[in-house]
Amino acid sequence: MTQILSQHGMSRRSFLRTTGLGTSAAAGMWLAGCGAAGDGSAAGGRVSVKLGWIPNVEYSGIFVGVADGFYAKQGLEVEVVPGGPNSAVTPLVTTNRVDVGIEAIPENVATAVTGGAKLKIVGAGLQKSPECWISLADNPVRTPKDIEGRKLGITLAGKNTALVFMKKNGVDPDKVSLVPIQFDPAPLAAREVDALWGFASNQPVALGLRGIETHVMPMADYGFNRMQGVFFVTQATLDDPTARENARKFLAGSRQGWDAALRSHQRAAEVTVQKYGQDLGLKLDEQVKTLTAMAPYVSGAEAASKGLLWMPDALIEETIASLASIGITADRSLFTNELLEG
Repeated sequence: MTQILSQHGMSRRSFLRTTGLGTSAAAGMWLAGCGAAGDGSAAGGRVSVKLGWIPNVEYSGIFVGVADGFYAKQGLEVEVVPGGPNSAVTPLVTTNRVDVGIEAIPENVATAVTGGAKLKIVGAGLQKSPECWISLADNPVRTPKDIEGRKLGITLAGKNTALVFMKKNGVDPDKVSLVPIQFDPAPLAAREVDALWGFASNQPVALGLRGIETHVMPMADYGFNRMQGVFFVTQATLDDPTARENARKFLAGSRQGWDAALRSHQRAAEVTVQKYGQDLGLKLDEQVKTLTAMAPYVSGAEAASKGLLWMPDALIEETIASLASIGITADRSLFTNELLEG
């Protein structure tokens, strides 16, 4: 992860530390879960899954799946490998050191495939991108055209996405002032910028906990959407009957875990904090609010009939188009719902 210090001197890593959303302390630690509520009763398959970031409610469906025995009921033991700064996911899956990977953004998988890796995206944790423009409620940016004439806080990682978004929506970039910032929303709180690029489940929650009301304008509502929190495996896993069946069971248990997490944000946050975030400084109230903000992005209209993690044709096409707009090549062969079909 790129660490760039702005005038505010705070990176995403340090922001997460100061707001209780975690640190990299557990990045090299294995978190094991097996059986009903971890009682070791699962007999049969075993799957290891590598997270894209540190344990937090972003992965609460998996944690609930372990804690409430949904994987155990599938006859599966699941081992969770935390992520963190400089903790890559795709190399571990590609080299068969873990069975399933979860990447925050599909371009990481697509880039690996372009480089020769034989990987397939098999599920979408987020049906809608949480990337958004965040402004203060008393000075909202409601439409793309409202961006013109404003000062926009933008991270280096988000700059290309922001410029593509402006182009797609007829916004003149010459009428916009881009201010380099980090993940910390302090510049918006201090009214040094009129809006900032961020994620609906992160900066608005942090500001809300400080009593600062915000307005969120999702980029996905204006022509720039791609699935995120993608689950992926190797082609070899799909070709091997035993590994394939274990991966199928893992996704089935993950769906059940996410269903339960979405039914009770409080319960999901408690499992996350108490069993996985004890050493990370996670705060229960913040995790509840984060999951609540994230929930609308987890399930889409078609997912209601096909189930969570399903990748509708329209979403696949949107993802391919959005990746192409930022210079990433992908086609439909990167995606398959075959493990979710039965």
